[in-house]
Amino acid sequence: MKKIIKSLFYLFCISTLSFAEEEIESPRDRGIDKMNFYVPTNKQNRYSNFTEFDLRKDKNIYKWTMADGYQTLGNSWDIQYKIEREYHVEKKTKAKSHIWDNEIYFLRYHEPKNFFGKIFQHKTVLGIKHYEGEYSGNRDNQYYKFYVGQKFSKFLTLGMGGTYLEFETDINKVFGRKKDGYSLLTSVKGTSNIGYGLQFSNVLEYEYLNYNQYNNAHKTKWETVLRWTYELNENVAFSPEATFKIEKYNNSKEDYLIESSTGPYILFTKNINDDFRIYGKVGIPIFRKDESKAKGYRYSKSQVSTYSKIGFEYIF
Repeated sequence: MKKIIKSLFYLFCISTLSFAEEEIESPRDRGIDKMNFYVPTNKQNRYSNFTEFDLRKDKNIYKWTMADGYQTLGNSWDIQYKIEREYHVEKKTKAKSHIWDNEIYFLRYHEPKNFFGKIFQHKTVLGIKHYEGEYSGNRDNQYYKFYVGQKFSKFLTLGMGGTYLEFETDINKVFGRKKDGYSLLTSVKGTSNIGYGLQFSNVLEYEYLNYNQYNNAHKTKWETVLRWTYELNENVAFSPEATFKIEKYNNSKEDYLIESSTGPYILFTKNINDDFRIYGKVGIPIFRKDESKAKGYRYSKSQVSTYSKIGFEYIF
């Protein structure tokens, strides 16, 4: 506990210079994701709760996101959060996995920055990530990450609907079940509305890892989503979607994870009133390909799965 308190104090000191600025008087630009489209809103707070079911041939995955949203704290502060509980049930062995994946952080909005004649929105982030994975009683991969970071974002006029681009760097102090340590993360995120309902999103990440089972390890990740959305009416949309993700460690051919999927989805949303709505997503059939390899381990599986999601959202 003393180590955690000391790390929080150090991270607070590092971030003090960024926080010590005049407050920004204008409200934040807010919006919600409604059937894959960004819808602006003047409401400054959001809370969402949803459940996902991913039913596969080899296992079923159940995920409950208990809380996902943000709360305005004054003119230039936010608190943002996501609390997830996940269950995996193997069909052949009946083995069960239980996962907690949580993140809570404070976000400080600054005056925009000018880089090479381009204006970028600037934010400082100070937060905590908690991951706890249990497989048949084994809890080796648990950790708490206390981090401070910087975010720079910009909206570009690329594509008929524009492109959102975000750069982020984080310094993480990690308290792991096996070994305490630290990590450094750099990421680039982009989402482009190409036009006519076509959207293309990408995430590129590099992370240096030195905690738990990682010893001076390097992790790279690329995640991409290509989707087309056609609104059948104001409450229902049809959306074929293709996803691909690859994670590699130490640039090795022997230590990686690949996940890909493609299939059609039906999206649903219904406003109960101006502040509260229910929403859902159903995909049948979803074609999946999963492959991973590590020391002494190899997994590869192609299968057809069924996906569904139901939840509610409250903005205020």
